[in-house]
Amino acid sequence: MDKAVIDVIRKKEQLPDSMTDSKIAREYKGTYTAARAAVSLEHKPLDQVLADAMAKVLPFMRKRK
Repeated sequence: MDKAVIDVIRKKEQLPDSMTDSKIAREYKGTYTAARAAVSLEHKPLDQVLADAMAKVLPFMRKRK
């Protein structure tokens, strides 16, 4: 299991820092939580995808920061 996935699981499940990465990997291997953590690293939320697409099509409508 990747370190990034383990970090996401630790954050989402609010696991203590004292819990080792190997123990987290062993307990969460093949679980729904691990799958969601891996997907969350690779995908943007739908609203962000729509905002990016709208910015490409209608560049004058971008939000000003």
